[in-house]
Amino acid sequence: MSLDDSVRYHDRSSDDRLCPAVAVDSAATKTTDAADRCRTDDQSPTGTDALVKVAVKTGLNLVFGLLHQNLSFERQLGYRSSAGSICNNVLQTALDIVMTFEPLSLADKRRLSPLAASSLADVTTFLRSIVSPQSCADTDGRRLAAELMLAIATQRGSLRYLLGWIEMSLCAAVRLETKASSDAGPEQEPQPHMITHATFIAVLSQMKKAMVGCVTAWLTFSSCKLE
Repeated sequence: MSLDDSVRYHDRSSDDRLCPAVAVDSAATKTTDAADRCRTDDQSPTGTDALVKVAVKTGLNLVFGLLHQNLSFERQLGYRSSAGSICNNVLQTALDIVMTFEPLSLADKRRLSPLAASSLADVTTFLRSIVSPQSCADTDGRRLAAELMLAIATQRGSLRYLLGWIEMSLCAAVRLETKASSDAGPEQEPQPHMITHATFIAVLSQMKKAMVGCVTAWLTFSSCKLE
């Protein structure tokens, strides 16, 4: 075995995708986003990479800021367009695209650049802010943000991302119950407590395909070794 082969084997064995031989670090659920952002700090981009980083980071901040501003204006003016909320349309489009990905498309860290990992962390933080009860988003917006965050967590293939989504859901549910009990009123907007059944089934299907692929690859590798 060459040095390159041993390095590739080590990288593959240390990958934390949803396979049977994966070691799970559930204690990292609260620090995952910060750790992903730190991956970009370990390297000093130069030239084209630096310009790409500036464009991506400023672009994401601009989009997130505009969406938050749009939600705030809609809530203050009590206005809902016949075409739907801009933020909800963006979330729905993103969800539709992510659900077409092959299982574990975002799980291979060797193919995921530090900038991509940091951007995913920023997207996750934005989605958390939409699901939060303090958000100006309506019921559909919170639901879509929760569904998109779950779809991304499934694609990333690590249990800690799924645990992070579960933590977010539990915190949102508890706070929503508290808010509902203290601010009860006849015209109170119903709060979301669940994702849609279609999204749940689709996510389970993605996870099933990923597990079948892992088992098939393991059986193929085992049979080759026996031969």
